[in-house]
Amino acid sequence: KLTAPCVTCAAMSDKATVPFDPVTTQAKAFMSAVRSAANQLQSDELERDKKVKRYEEELNSRASKISNAEKELKQQCVELEQEKKKLDAAQRKLVLDCGNFNYQMLQREKHLKQRRDNIEAAKNQLSSLLESDQVVEIQVGDQVFKTFCNTLRRFPESTLAQSMDAMPLCTEGRSDHPYTMFIDRDGRHFNFILNYLRRGGDEEQFLDYILVHNYDLDTIEDIMEEAKYYNLKQLVKILNWVQLRHHAVHEVAYLISEGLFVSSDSSCTTTKEIPPGEVLNLRMRNFTGIRFERVHFKCNTSFQGSVLERAVFSKCKFEAMVDFIDTDLRKAQFVDCDVIAPIIVTGANMKGARLPDHNVQQDD
Repeated sequence: KLTAPCVTCAAMSDKATVPFDPVTTQAKAFMSAVRSAANQLQSDELERDKKVKRYEEELNSRASKISNAEKELKQQCVELEQEKKKLDAAQRKLVLDCGNFNYQMLQREKHLKQRRDNIEAAKNQLSSLLESDQVVEIQVGDQVFKTFCNTLRRFPESTLAQSMDAMPLCTEGRSDHPYTMFIDRDGRHFNFILNYLRRGGDEEQFLDYILVHNYDLDTIEDIMEEAKYYNLKQLVKILNWVQLRHHAVHEVAYLISEGLFVSSDSSCTTTKEIPPGEVLNLRMRNFTGIRFERVHFKCNTSFQGSVLERAVFSKCKFEAMVDFIDTDLRKAQFVDCDVIAPIIVTGANMKGARLPDHNVQQDD
C-alpha cells in the first residue's frame, strides 16, 4: 500500500545528502583509479608473461643449439682422435721406412765405395801402363806411324785419346807387340800432328817449330782440317794465328810496295812524304807476328784497330806520336826502342805485352 512520503523526512533527507557529495565523488574517483591501476597491472602482467614466455622460448632454442654444437664438437673430437691415430700410424711407418732407406743408402754407399776403389785401382793400373813403353802402331791412309800410347793420350778430349781409351787394356803393348790402329785419313800431315803431341802442346815452342819450317798457307789450311778432325783445339788456335801471320806478311809487302815502308838487311823506315798535320794511316790492318826492325817513325802514325798480336818492335825510334788505340797488342814486345814522342795505348788489349818503360799514355 502506497503512502505519500513524509514531508519532514524528505526535507531532512535533502539536507542530509548535501554534505556527503564530495566524499562520494572522491570515492568514485578513487575506485576508478583503482580499477584503472588494476587494469594496467593486469595488462603489464600479461605483457610480462609474454616476454617471459618469449625469453623462455629463446633460451630453449639457444639451449638446443648449444646441445647440437656439443654433439658436433664431440663428433669432431672423435674424428680428430681417429685422424690422430692414423697420423701416428703413418709416422711410425715413416720412421720404419726411413730406417730401411738409411740402411739401403749405407749399403749402396759401401757398394759405391767398392766401385770407386775398383776404378781407382784400374786408373792406377792404367797410369802404370802409360808410364811403361807401350807402343801403338797407327796406319793413317797408306802410311804407318809408331808412337807411345801416352803420347796419343796427351789431350783427353782429342779423338786419338778417346780411341786409345776405347782399346782394351793389356800388358803386351811392347815395342815387339804394339797396339794397332787404323785411321781412314790422308796420312801426309799426320807426322805434324804427332810432333805437336810429342811437344806436349807447348804453344811458344810449337810456334817456333812452324815458323822455322815456313809452311805455306795451303799446307797450313790442310793441317788445320786434320787438327779439327782430331779435336785438337789448341793446335787449331795456333794454326789460326799462323794464317793471320801469313796474311800480315802480305800486308807488309803491300805497304812496302806502296812506299810506306822500305826494308833492307839492317833497317826499315817510313819513306812516304806525309803533309804536316796529317797522319800515316795504318789503321784496321793485320800485323800479326810481324817484326818491325829499326823502324824510324818520323811522322804521326795511327795503328788504331789493328791486330799486332805477338808483333815485335825492335830498336825502333818513335820520333813522332804513334797511337795504338783499340789495337790487339797481346804478347807484343817493344825491345830496345827509343821512345821520344808519346805512344798512346788507350783501349788496347795488352795482355802479356811488354811495353816501353816511359812515354806510354793510356787516357780515359
